[in-house]
Order: sequence, then C-alpha cells, then structure tokens
Amino acid sequence: MGDLNRLKQLVFESDNTACFIERDRILQRLEGEMPDPDAPDYFARILSALLAEVSTPVLECDYFAGRVVEAPPEEGIPSPHTLLCTIGHLSPDYRRLLALGLKGILADIEAAAAAKGDAESLSFAHNARLVVEAVRGYAARYARAAEEKGLVQAARALRSVPYEPAYDYYSALQSIWLMHMIASCYVGSRDYAFGRFDDYMLPYYEQALAEGHTEQELTELLAGFMLKTNEICGRTTHNHACKPVLCHSSKQYINIGGDNPNAFSHVVLKAAVLNNLAQPQIVVLLDADADAHFTEEAFRTLSLITDKMNIYNYPMLVRALLKKGVPEAVARDCTYSACCTFDLNYHSFRNEYFTPVPQLFVQTLHGADYSSLAEFLTAFRETLRRHLQTFIDGLRNGLSPKDSRKYFVLDSLLQTDTAVQCRYANGPNLLYNVINIFLPGIATLGDSLLVLDKLVFQEKRYSFAAFAEILANDYAGHEALLREIGGYTMFGNDTPADEYTALICRTMLEAVDSLQAAENFYILPGFYSLERDNLWRSEIGATPNGRRAGQPFSENQSPTYGADKNGVTALLNSLAKLPFDRTCGGGLNLSFSGSQPPELLRALICTYFEAGGLHTGISVIDRQQLQDAMAHPENHPALTVRLYGFSEYFVSLSEWQQLALLERTALNG
Repeated sequence: MGDLNRLKQLVFESDNTACFIERDRILQRLEGEMPDPDAPDYFARILSALLAEVSTPVLECDYFAGRVVEAPPEEGIPSPHTLLCTIGHLSPDYRRLLALGLKGILADIEAAAAAKGDAESLSFAHNARLVVEAVRGYAARYARAAEEKGLVQAARALRSVPYEPAYDYYSALQSIWLMHMIASCYVGSRDYAFGRFDDYMLPYYEQALAEGHTEQELTELLAGFMLKTNEICGRTTHNHACKPVLCHSSKQYINIGGDNPNAFSHVVLKAAVLNNLAQPQIVVLLDADADAHFTEEAFRTLSLITDKMNIYNYPMLVRALLKKGVPEAVARDCTYSACCTFDLNYHSFRNEYFTPVPQLFVQTLHGADYSSLAEFLTAFRETLRRHLQTFIDGLRNGLSPKDSRKYFVLDSLLQTDTAVQCRYANGPNLLYNVINIFLPGIATLGDSLLVLDKLVFQEKRYSFAAFAEILANDYAGHEALLREIGGYTMFGNDTPADEYTALICRTMLEAVDSLQAAENFYILPGFYSLERDNLWRSEIGATPNGRRAGQPFSENQSPTYGADKNGVTALLNSLAKLPFDRTCGGGLNLSFSGSQPPELLRALICTYFEAGGLHTGISVIDRQQLQDAMAHPENHPALTVRLYGFSEYFVSLSEWQQLALLERTALNG
C-alpha cells in the first residue's frame, strides 16, 4: 500500500509555477527535428517520440505508477508547448479499454479499416497503431521503474495494461490512471473525466472481494487513485495565476448513481471522504427512489466533503434528454465532464458556449420603444435566437482533416463511436454533437422584468423611452429610484416576483428550441455563468433591477446577492418554479455558515428535486476563516471552497474572487 498522508503532503508542497519541463523540452526539439509536418502521421509520430523519451518517476509512497517531471519554465522554450494540444473535455470509453485493452481496440480499428479500404480509414488505423505501440512501450518502461522502487503490484500491472485487458481491480485502476495521465499531461488538454465510474468498475470490485480483499483495502486503493488526480495541476485555479501547463486546473469528474447504484458506488463515496481534496469532483446522479441506502450514504458524504460534490436530479435529466430526441440507452448513460457541463459519456466531447445574455438584454432594451412587456420579450427572444444561430452555424463544419490529426491522435481511440468508423472525432463524424448553451444572469434579468413591468407598463410612471434613458445615464440623478427598487421583493423569496425570472427563462429556452442544426446536433441549454458574472461586468450597462453599469450580475441559478431574505426553503421554492425540466446543465451553489446534518441536506435537496430542481452543490463558509485566509494564506493551504461546479483552494483565488465569495449570502439552515 502507498501512503495517503505523504502523497497529500506532496500535493501541498508542489510548485504551482512549474511546467511539465521534459514535455516542453522534447516537443521544442521535435518541432525542429521531426520531418514532414504535413504528413498524416506527423502528430502520432510526435507522441510516439515523446513517450519514448520522457522519464518514468516513481515514489515509494505511490499507490499507482504515473507522474510527470516538473520544473520552472526555461527561457526560449514555450510553456506550455502547444505542438500537441488536444481539445480534451470528454469522458473516454474506459469500459471498453478495460475489457479489450488498447490491443483489442486497435484490432477492431484495423479490421474496420481493412474492410473499408479507403485511404482515410487506413491512415487512421496507421496512426492508431503508432499511438498504441507508443503507450505500450511507455507502460513497459514504467513497469521496470516501478519494480526498481519495490512497487511489485504496479510493475505487474504495467507489463500488461493498458495494452492488454485489465485482469483485476488494481490493474483496472492502473490502466485508467496511465491513460488519464498521458491524455491530461502529455497530449496536453484538460477536463478528461472518468464517466460512469461505478458502473464499469463494479465487476473488478466484485472480483477483488471474491479473491479475499477487504472493502477497507479496496477503498484505500481507490482513495490513492483519486489522490493522483491532484498531482496533475496542483492547487492552481482555472482563472488566476494558472500553472503553465495545458491541463491547468483540470476539473476531473467521477459520475456515480443513476438508475442502479451498486456496491461500488458506496466505495466511491467512502474513498472520496478519505481523499477529501479538491480533485476529483464526485457527481451523484441521484434517483432518490432507486436505492434508499445509497441516497442516505450520498448525503452523509455531502455533509462531510461539501464543496467537492455535485448532486443532479437524474430522472428529470433523463426526461429532458428524451424530449430532445436522445435515444433512451444513451440518455440513461449520460455524464458530466466538468464545470456543471453535460455530455453523453464517451459518445460526445464537450462543446460549450457562454451566451452574452445580459449584453443582449441591454442591447434589446435600447433597441426600440416598446409598448408592452410581451413586445419587449418578443424582441429579446429574436435577438437571442439570431445570436445563437450564428454560433451554431459556425460549428457545423467541425475541424478540418489537418486539425483533426492533431487534436484527436489519442482521443479518438477512446471514443468508440468514431473509433469503429476509423474517423477522427470531429463534428461530422460524431453521432452525437452535444452543444451546451449556457444562459447566465437569470435573476438579474428576471428582476429587471419585474421592475420594467411595475414602473413602465403597470403603473406607467415612466415611458419606456424615459426609463431607458435613465439606464443609459446609469441612474444619475435618480438615487431615490434606486433606493425604491432596492426595497422591492425580488427573485428568491417564494413570492409572485419569481414568475418574472421563470418568464425570462422560458423566453430564452424558446429561443434555444427554435435553433436550426444538423440532425446529429443536440443543443442542450442550462442556466450557468461560471465567473462571467464578474468578468463581463464592465461590458454591461445599467439594468432595470437597480444594478449599476459595471457591477456584477447574478451568478448561475442564484438570486442576486442579498436578494433572498426568507431562508433556504423559500429560495429553493423559488428555484423550483424555473423550467429546469428543459435544461441539462448549470449549477446552484448553496452556502451555509456552518456544517449541516445529512438529514437536513437530504430533506432540502430531495424536496427540491421533487418540486423540479436540477442541481445542487453546497459550501460551508466561515466568514471569519475566509478573512483570516486572505490575511494569512500560509495558515490555510488546504482550505477549499465551492466555485460554480467544482472546488478550489481559497488561497489560490484572485482577490476579486475571494471577495465575491465573502459577499455570498450565508444560509443558516
């Protein structure tokens, strides 16, 4: 066994300014040395040469072999080097990897290529062989390094996997880890996810129990596997002082639950408590009626690891996918791959678009003199539709064949639908192109409709043109009006005011539903902002809800900061009125000022889901602790907080984001 505590210590001792130095040095040299960059196998040859040369470091405290040499960037060598640079953002077909090994996957590809006989298929198979043999050689070198360090189990596994099928629980985890590390660190991109982990790992877990291994032993091994995900990008954040690697702050999701939670689902939860670091995020696809014991265990775990876990309303999610025309078997196998972003497991890779909804809303406000709220909403819906249609039209052609060689030299092996076609996994070749359309700022816009309707269309205290002029001048000279608006009951208090936010959400979804796309495109909306609520603030003029020009707008699915005044139950009742049954992504952050018992979390969230909620994630925020961490970061290296759909280390955040967290409403349960 390895040493969890020592490995955790190494994560906190790691240098967040370091790059993957060997990778960058070798790629810099290969870019000048490798002949014929226009050849169809150029990038496969680059990866082969890279994996043949990089070191195979192993520590005696490791549970699994596979890590990358790091050091500060060197002058004259770009870090990160982009010669290899995939899109990432996908959930590989690890079930198939474990069952067939790369050897079996390659055999299927070569048989299909021979049957098809065309040049593109034969070229794909040639590239596949180069990559598979490169990984096989790299694993063999790692087996020798592991043996020298006394990691007998790792050495035995790497003489076989990932080239051969996994033969037991340990070899399955070692196979997944080596492929995950190569994809994330050497090929280079971020947000490779582990898909429906409990489903495909169950047979290996059951085999291990039958062979006499204990649940405690297997849980610790899994915690050691989870801990490895933290070594990839250390403690850097996704948007501040990023580590100079292409997978910086990769958000690595493990999905469990769904229709049939199993014995291994419980092991994942227990291992997550042992790990209790920012990575990986545990995503529970919850059907509260599927397994009462699992539901109980999920909320017990949530109460312990809080910001490191997401819970989704699985039955409602499946119904939404079926309405979109996704086949039932594919819909029920759905996953999340990072940042509250939806995908169809290994059938798709993640496309996402953060729509500048607040900007388009303000643009519409100043576009005409409207005589009714309905007229304004019709104009806004059309503005949004045109904007999104332009984006969708730009996606139709996918990557060029030349780009595909680069981006999918490894990834296409792990996406079954395209691998069996001998085609790179770009738009035209995918059976399922998932486009996540994110619609941010819903509370700001809903509250703005409320104010417009009250002051302009119902009470007629202002003409639309006059009110628009007030907004154009950022409420200058209208301080009394600002104070009046600030006293209104807004979204988040379980009052009739919530209907305005529901109305703007339905209007936006109507625009999304009217988009035209190719048959294999699935346009899936969600109410999500990530950090755009702050990053876009300077682009957005004053809004009718009293928000001044340049101020942040509402985050994700949450009310405007400070607008919810009636407690968590009222807040969730408000949110349940929104049309989440037509969405698949997005997130809700619930912040508590102290730890909450699992029974309370279960009652709140299950009731919310029954009423129509989609997602919840929680944080336990101690305001004094956060303030002390800002003043004395050296005393709080392990303090994590929930951001959007993932966990980050508080002391690694930018000052504006730390302050934004302090401004969040604390719910006292």
